[in-house]
Amino acid sequence: MNSNINIPKSNSMKKFLFSTLHVTRLTDKNLFGLVKSTIGLAIPAKVNLGDLSKATLNQLIIDFEKYEQVLKRQQKSELSDRLSLADKDRNERFTEIKRSINLHLKGRDAIKKAVAQSLECFFKPFWKVETKPMNTETALLSSLFVKYHANIELQKAAIKIGIDILLTELEGANIAYDIMYQQRLGENAELADESAKEQRNKVIDAYTEFCNSIEQVSNFTPNESILVLFNGMDELRMEYNAFCPKGKR
Repeated sequence: MNSNINIPKSNSMKKFLFSTLHVTRLTDKNLFGLVKSTIGLAIPAKVNLGDLSKATLNQLIIDFEKYEQVLKRQQKSELSDRLSLADKDRNERFTEIKRSINLHLKGRDAIKKAVAQSLECFFKPFWKVETKPMNTETALLSSLFVKYHANIELQKAAIKIGIDILLTELEGANIAYDIMYQQRLGENAELADESAKEQRNKVIDAYTEFCNSIEQVSNFTPNESILVLFNGMDELRMEYNAFCPKGKR
């Protein structure tokens, strides 16, 4: 071990805590770089880690490899950009529908206001559907239209305030998105059940668990190798914290 490395000494007054890093605010590129560099630091020290830290490191490696595959395949897929545009299109259409409902809720026409209230009640479980993972959004919108087509009163209400055509267009946009999504899943068969967003979240969770385990061993069962790893990981956290945009992701 290099004797020139400055390793803090653990004692009753010292508590090892990693520097703050809002991992969820990192871009995919920076998250990839952070985790890859962290794994690079951790592997040489693995022999000196306890069972818990080894387990969390192994899980981080597994989730990172899947995340890497997702990113590579997305970069290569010609459908990725089209999927993003299709998702934006259906979100904008749904926003227009909600805007129309809200407009009539605030309007002076008592009949249309009552109709808008009934539609608002129907749409309430789906009101923030655009915040869900893309494939989840597709399923929720499909469920919405099954219920909509089964209720003639809802259809009449939609016609009454002029959103029936918007709903028809939204349904078509959702179907078009799902067709493209299924095509892309064909290109990524082994990852068919995990969207990029879901795998990203798994990597973030695994990274957080590994950091927590290293904090614990650094405080309770430290050795030179572990503290060198702690310092290296903390330097990475400070470095990547500079890449975090302000505000929530």
